[in-house]
Amino acid sequence: MQNGRPDPSIWRASGAVGVLSGLRDQVGTFRLGEIFQTLRLAWVELFEAEMAARRPFLWLAPLSMGGVLVYFVADEEPTVWAPLGLSFGLLTALVLFRNARSGFRFVVIGLLAIALGFTSATLRTARSDAPILQDSAIGRVDAVIETIDWNAKGARLLVRPLAFRNDMVDLPFRFRLTLKGRPALAAGDHIATTIRVTPPPVPARPGGYDFARDAYFARIGAVGSILGAVKVLSPIEQKDWRLTVNVTVDRMRNALTDRIVHAIGGQSGAVAAALITGKRGYISDETNEILRAAGIYHVVSISGLHMVLAAGMVFFFVRGICVLVPGMALRYPIKQGAAFAAMLGATAYDIFAGSEVATERSLVMTLILFGAILVGRRALSMRNLAFAAFVIVAIEPETVMGPSFQMSFAAVAALIAAFERLPPASDRLPAFLSTASKGIADGPPPGVMLRAGRWLVRHGKVVILTTLLAEMATGPFAAFHFQRFQPLGLIGNALAIPLIELAAMPAGFIGVLAIPFGLDGPLWRFMGLSADLMLYVSRWVALTPYATRAVPAISLAAVLTLAFGLLWLTLWSTRLRWIGLLPIAAGFLMGSTGIRPDIVVARDGLSLAARGPDGRLAVMGKGASEFVVAQWLQADGDLRQPSDPSVKSGPLCNATGCIAKLGDGRILTLTLQMQDLVEDCKAATVIVTPFDAPDECVALTIDRSLSAERGSIELLPNGKGGFDLRGARQASYDRPWSPKPKPKPNNHNEDSPNTEPDDPTREPITPR
Repeated sequence: MQNGRPDPSIWRASGAVGVLSGLRDQVGTFRLGEIFQTLRLAWVELFEAEMAARRPFLWLAPLSMGGVLVYFVADEEPTVWAPLGLSFGLLTALVLFRNARSGFRFVVIGLLAIALGFTSATLRTARSDAPILQDSAIGRVDAVIETIDWNAKGARLLVRPLAFRNDMVDLPFRFRLTLKGRPALAAGDHIATTIRVTPPPVPARPGGYDFARDAYFARIGAVGSILGAVKVLSPIEQKDWRLTVNVTVDRMRNALTDRIVHAIGGQSGAVAAALITGKRGYISDETNEILRAAGIYHVVSISGLHMVLAAGMVFFFVRGICVLVPGMALRYPIKQGAAFAAMLGATAYDIFAGSEVATERSLVMTLILFGAILVGRRALSMRNLAFAAFVIVAIEPETVMGPSFQMSFAAVAALIAAFERLPPASDRLPAFLSTASKGIADGPPPGVMLRAGRWLVRHGKVVILTTLLAEMATGPFAAFHFQRFQPLGLIGNALAIPLIELAAMPAGFIGVLAIPFGLDGPLWRFMGLSADLMLYVSRWVALTPYATRAVPAISLAAVLTLAFGLLWLTLWSTRLRWIGLLPIAAGFLMGSTGIRPDIVVARDGLSLAARGPDGRLAVMGKGASEFVVAQWLQADGDLRQPSDPSVKSGPLCNATGCIAKLGDGRILTLTLQMQDLVEDCKAATVIVTPFDAPDECVALTIDRSLSAERGSIELLPNGKGGFDLRGARQASYDRPWSPKPKPKPNNHNEDSPNTEPDDPTREPITPR
C-alpha cells in the first residue's frame, strides 16, 4: 500500500489478470474505488512509457486514413474550401495554443490529421476530374492505345479517345475496352474501330466493389468492347509525355512477357512472366483459382515481396561489387551507396511493372526503408511505416479504401510489431558466427551441410512466423472484401515463398541482365522449374479439404472495429496493447451475427438472386454476368461457382419473367414484360421489374425508379414478416463517380442494358 492506496507495481508484476488477486492480498477485501485508482495509475504509467517511446505519433497515420474514410462515406461532394479552411484553422489553433495542456494539444493534432486526410481526398478528386459517359453508346472511335494486356482469348485495352461520335460534347479521358482475337496491335498505335461502351458500373451489391469509383480516379470514363475490325492508322505526334512513357513501358513489358512465356511455356510460363512483369493475362482462370485457394495469389501481383526482393538484389549486387574493388570499402560508405542504388532500382522496377496500386505502395515503403539506411537510421520500424502511409494518403488517398492498401499495411504493421520486440541486429551475433563459436567450444566446427541445414531451419521458422502473423492481420480485410479465407494459406506460403525468394526471383533478375547477351533462355527455364514446383504445391494445398472457407459478408462497422483493435494491438509497445483484444473480440462478434439478405436485385432490375426453401440463393433473370453472380454468391458465404447448374435451379422462368417461392412460402416474381405487371401485383408478395410499377400495386416492388435511385438493392428479413431495404447508395448520394441519376422517360419497349463488366478485378486499374 502507498498512502492507503494499492501499490500500482502489482500491475507490472502480475499483469491485468493478476491485479485483482494482488489487491486481495494487500487489502483483504475489494473496494471499488481503490481498484479504479489502481487501474488509473497503471494506465497513466503505461501511457507515460508510450509517450517516452513517442508511440502516439504513430496514430497520426490511421487518423489521416480515417479522414479519407469520412470523405468517401459522405453523401455529397464537399466544397474544396471547407476542409482547407478547417485544416488551416486547426493548424492555427495548434500554433496559438502550443503551450496549452498536452491533452488539448493531442486532441487538436488528432483532429488536424483527420482534416488533412479529408483535405487530401478532396483535392485528389478535383485533380482526377474528367468526363464520364452518361448512357450506353455505340459508335466509331478514333483513339491511341495506351496499354494492352493480352490473354488467351484476346486483350484488354486502355485507350485515349481522340474522337467518338459527332454528338458527344464531353469526351472521356480514357476508355477501357475488351478485344477478341489477337490482331497485330501494340501500345502507341493509332486505331479506328467500332465500339460499344457504357458508364463504369456501380457496385453489384450494397457494400460491394465499386468499380466506378476506381475508374474515376484512373480517369476512365467508359468501359465496353470492340465490335468490329480494328484499323491501324498512321502515327500521330504525341505531345503528352506521360502517354509516351506509358506506351514505351507497356511495349517493353509485353515484349518481356512474351519472351518469358515462349521460353517456358504453359501456365508455368504465365506465372513466371507475372512474377517479373506483372502481366497476368496469360494465367488461366483455373490457375487463378488454385493460387487463391492455396492462399498465395498475392505472389503474382507485383507488391511488397517482389519490390523488396528486387531492391534487395540490387543492394547486395552493388555492395558485393564494391567490396571486390580493393580499398573501396575502406574509403567510401558503400552501404549507403548500395542503398541509393537500390532506391533507383526499386523506382525503375515500379515504372516497368506498370505502377499499379500495390506496386506504388510497396515502392514508397521500400524507398523509406532504404532511405533510412542511407541516413544511418533503423530501416524496419513502425515510424517508417507511418511515413509511408502519410505519403500514400497525400498522393493517392483513394487507395486507402482498397484491399491492397489495407492488407499490405496490416501485414507489415503486424510483422514490425512482432519483430521490434527482438534486440537490434547489432546486438546479436550473425547466425554463422554463433554457430562457429559453439563449434569451437564443443569441438570441430560443423560442416557446410550442417550449417546450411541449421540456416534452413531458422529461415523456415521465420517464414512460418511471418506468414502466420500476416494471415492473422489480413484476415479481417480479406473477409470484408472477398468473403474468403484460406486456413491452409500458412502451408501454401511457407512452401511457396522460399521458392520465390531463393529461386524464381533471383533467376528472373539475372535473366533480365542476360537478355542483351542472348543468354537468358536457361535462366527462364530454371525459373519455369520453380514456377512448376510452386504450382504443384498450390494444387496440392488447394485440393486439400477445407483449403478455402467462405464467410458471409461482414459489415463496415465490424471491419472498422477489428481494424481499430489491430491498430491498438500493433501501435502500442507496452502492456497497453493487450486492451486491443477487446475490440477485436467485439468485431468478430459483430461479424458473426450479421443478417444475410433474402433477395439481391441487380441495379438494372433485369436479374436477381433469391433465397429459396433450401436456404441457398437461386439466380434468375437475364443479363447478369458471371462476375455479378460470383459477387452475390461470395457475399452469401456460398462457394458455388456461377456456372454451377444448382445456381439457377428452382425458379420457373420464361422469356417474360420468373416466379419463385421464398423460404417462408411467399411468392416472388421478376416481371420483364410491362403488361404482366397488373396481374403480378395481385398474385405476388415481392415484385422486381425494370419498369415503373403501377401506383395501385400493393406488393413490395423494386421498380425502375427505385433501382435508378438506390442502385443494386438487398432485402433483409426484419424479423416481423417484412423486409428492410438496403441500397448500394442513398437516395441523396451524389458524388463525381456516381452522380445522382436524372429522371428519364419510361420506355415500355426498351429494357435497361446490362453494363456489368465480366470481371473488373482480373486486371487492376492503374490510378493516375
